[in-house]
Amino acid sequence: MPKAALFIFAFLLSVIFSYSYASTLGDLIRTDDSQNTTIFDSEIIDVDSKFFAENNFKRYLIFGSNPQENNFLKNNSINGIHTDHGFFYVAILSEQSASSLVSQGHYVIEDFKLDYHSSDGITQDASRIGEITGSTEARKQFNATGKGSTIAIVDTGVDFSNPDIQHSLARDKKNHPIMLDPDGQGIVLTNATFFAYVDKNNIIRNYSKPIPQDMTSSAYVTKDGVFLDLSQGGKGTKIPIYNSFFPQIGSSPIFEGILDKDMKIGTDNRNYIKSKSGVYHLGIIYQGGLQGPLARIQVVPVLVVDSFTPGVYDTVIPDLSTSWNDYTRFDLKPGQKPNYDFDFTDEKPIVLGSGKEFLVYDSNNDGKNDYSAGTFGAQVLDVYGVIRNNVTDIDDTLKAINGTLLRALDVEGNFFGIMSDFMGHGTSSAASITSRGQEIYDIYNNTEKHSIIGVAPDAKIVPVKALWFGDTVYGWLWSAGFENEEHSWKFSGKPKVDIISNSWGVSNFPSFKASPGMDVLSLILSVLVTPHSLDDDYPGITIISSAGNSGHGYGTIGLPNASPFGISVGATTNNVFVGYGPFKDQPRFGNTTTHYNHVVDFSSRGPGFIGDPKPDVMSIGAHGFTPSNVLKPHKDSKDESFSLFGGTSMAAPLVSGSAA
Repeated sequence: MPKAALFIFAFLLSVIFSYSYASTLGDLIRTDDSQNTTIFDSEIIDVDSKFFAENNFKRYLIFGSNPQENNFLKNNSINGIHTDHGFFYVAILSEQSASSLVSQGHYVIEDFKLDYHSSDGITQDASRIGEITGSTEARKQFNATGKGSTIAIVDTGVDFSNPDIQHSLARDKKNHPIMLDPDGQGIVLTNATFFAYVDKNNIIRNYSKPIPQDMTSSAYVTKDGVFLDLSQGGKGTKIPIYNSFFPQIGSSPIFEGILDKDMKIGTDNRNYIKSKSGVYHLGIIYQGGLQGPLARIQVVPVLVVDSFTPGVYDTVIPDLSTSWNDYTRFDLKPGQKPNYDFDFTDEKPIVLGSGKEFLVYDSNNDGKNDYSAGTFGAQVLDVYGVIRNNVTDIDDTLKAINGTLLRALDVEGNFFGIMSDFMGHGTSSAASITSRGQEIYDIYNNTEKHSIIGVAPDAKIVPVKALWFGDTVYGWLWSAGFENEEHSWKFSGKPKVDIISNSWGVSNFPSFKASPGMDVLSLILSVLVTPHSLDDDYPGITIISSAGNSGHGYGTIGLPNASPFGISVGATTNNVFVGYGPFKDQPRFGNTTTHYNHVVDFSSRGPGFIGDPKPDVMSIGAHGFTPSNVLKPHKDSKDESFSLFGGTSMAAPLVSGSAA
């Protein structure tokens, strides 16, 4: 009866989605803070260091029971949902604006990064996971490999650069990758345009007349090849760049950098990268991690061309060799300079739907990639409305406003989307499911090679990047098959995935005026799990969440894993451990490696708010190895692309893979 009562209450929330919307962000006030960190420096492009300063804008969650529509919220929110009984918004505001909303009786809390339930632990052997979970036996006896199942990984993103998981990227009927970035990080602006005069014989000629007025610059020919004129007589060219770190860093979502090195696009006037319209689009991928071992900026010059049909842009060419030399320039000895080539002709063109959308680079030609800038082809939510921002000079006919889900590649060549994962957490979550064990790794640094096989190597992965609490609802709805049309969510007729896997939660949760399980996020999860709750044809969806690492105390489970209708997963031990030095061959738990599958002390415990036992199921969370993204921390690093993974963050995807 308690669960039935909860269902009735949760079902009432279903009316929320008929009035959901995403609307335009108001003008942002620029701040001028002189603080800056060196990680934003690059020798490829000149950027005003004062731009990368902390500002007074923050993400806020605003909710309350006042049914009256608030135009200020509507005009300044990233997205929101409201009913006749209340509302919930995610917005970028100054502290002054947030205080004003509080004075009006609204409930306002600062949005926060999600707590990913990974656990640092002692090195374990991943080979035991298949034995303990039963996935190895399932493959042998029943050929059960997850084939035909699709899992959404709602996490820090997924980097598919590792060959062990490239096959698992979900694709649509056109073979385009299916990836979502509701966080808005993955936009790449490519709206700097360069005019090339091509004669009737497809030969590029130098052009002496004034270039068309709407062009940034032009292409020219010398004995050394064909180049885009970026130096422009020494003054350089201003390039609009999307600020993927906003609002944490920087005074606006867009900034300008100056490129003053001409980029090569051909070896001579007959052999060059073709752009059927004669117009080349140029941009900069500017991304990276703000903390941890990969806290360094990636700057990647990228060319976009219409290779097949004039005016229909279809091909992206990243200059990864130049980017790699910039990324590793700190490893050089004093006096040495990076070997930048500023050359697109030696790079691999990437066509959406080719199956090779991975931005990877092999620096020493040993057959193994050393560097990744993510995966091309993500749909990114334009949370700050940059596509209509006048600074970008993008055509208003795009009609892209704040909260608009953008195409993976703009056919007019002005932007595209990428999926990356600089934290590595989402990549490990996905790899624990779908690694096919093709690569071999010297895990224990003793020359003995190991392969790592996931529990469902033939399942497909849809990455959904959600770094903030406010991103998760959009990611869930989209994964469950809902589309945002004219400011309302409508069911498309079929969920995009079979299972949603969440390896995160809110353990030290702020006050939502509700206990975990009755908070707004847990209630939305309960509604999404329930068939026919949001639409007569909606079949519901399986949502699996990590229980959290706040144990071992009673009632330590947080949200949304406390939802009575979702499946929460706690962590147990693996316990195959090869140590080093005096601890060689000693296990982590118990006296022998035969002790395994015991509940780990850090795993969060229930019960839920209605007294139901939590977590619902258990799986390995202490610990295992997974393939990781291909991104060496140093130029001559011998590190291989695997990482230690654990916590209920690992347990949840293992259960998701087992369900597949």
